[in-house]
Amino acid sequence: MPKRLLLLLLIMAVAALGAGCGGKATPEPPTPVPTLRPTFTPTVPVSQPPVAAPTQQPTAAPTTQPTPTPVPPTPTPAPTATPEPAKVQVTADVVNLRSGPGTTYPRVTQAKQGQTFAILAKNEDASWLQVSANGQEAWVINDARWTSVVGSLEALTVAENIPAPPPTPTPRPTATPAPTNTPAPTFLFKRFSMEPRSSTNPIVTIFAGLWNRQLDPEHPISGYNMTVILPDGQRQEFPFGAVALKGDPGPTGTFVYTIKAEFPLVPGVYKLYVSDGSGKQVSEMWEANVAGQTRTFIPYWQEK
Repeated sequence: MPKRLLLLLLIMAVAALGAGCGGKATPEPPTPVPTLRPTFTPTVPVSQPPVAAPTQQPTAAPTTQPTPTPVPPTPTPAPTATPEPAKVQVTADVVNLRSGPGTTYPRVTQAKQGQTFAILAKNEDASWLQVSANGQEAWVINDARWTSVVGSLEALTVAENIPAPPPTPTPRPTATPAPTNTPAPTFLFKRFSMEPRSSTNPIVTIFAGLWNRQLDPEHPISGYNMTVILPDGQRQEFPFGAVALKGDPGPTGTFVYTIKAEFPLVPGVYKLYVSDGSGKQVSEMWEANVAGQTRTFIPYWQEK
C-alpha cells in the first residue's frame, strides 16, 4: 500500500478515537474523502558508466594515387578462313597419270591441258601428287614444265598407300662396238721446213712463208693467217703477205718470207699453224721451242 494512503488512514483513525472519548457533539457531516489514485513511483534508472566523448582522430593527408594506365581491350581475333583444298592443273598438252609417284610406274591414263584435279596426298618431297581421275587414284608429276599447283601443299599428308616401284628390267647385253679410228684432219697446207736460229736480241722473232706446190717464192699464197699460241695460252694472228721479202743471210744463206711476227722474250713452246679467215686451222702445226739464245725461227708451209 502506498505510504500516503497509509498515513491518511492513520490520521482518520486517531480522529475517530478522539471523538469517542469526548462529549457528544453535534455530528458534522462527513468530509468527503477524495478517492486516491495510485501514484507510480518512477523507476530510478540504473546508472550507466559515463560514455567517454569520442576522441577526434587526426585526419590523414590524402595520398595521391597514380592514375592507372588504361589497358587497351584485347582485340577479338578475326575468324580464320578455312583454306580451299590444293589443286593441280595440267599446263602441258598431255601429261601421263601413273599408278605411283615415278616414271617407272605404269601409265593409268592421260590428262590434257587445262584439266584440274583435287590433290589427295603427296610423296615425301612433293615431287609427285596423288589425285583422283575418273574415280581412280593416280599420280601426276609436280613440275612447272607440265603442271601448276593452285594452293598450298603444306597441309597435305604423305600418302600411306604408295605402291612399291616395279622392278627395273634387266637390260639386254649389247655388243661392244669396235673402236673406230679417228680420221686425221684434212689440211690445205703441210709443213715444209722450219729453221731455228740463235739471236741475242731480247725478243722472239718468227719469219714465215706460205708457198704453192711449186715452192715458187715469186708467187706466194696470201689470204690466210699465221696463228701463234704463246706459252701462256694467248692466241695471236698475223696475215700472210702477197710479196716475198729477203731476210738477213745466216748460216744457211739468205732466206725469204712473207710475214714477220715479234714477241717479248718469254721462254717456252710457241705453236704455229695456218688458219683461214674464220680462225679454222688449215695446216699442220709447228712447235718452236724458245730456250737460251734460240729465239728466231723461219717456218714454211707448202700447199698440198
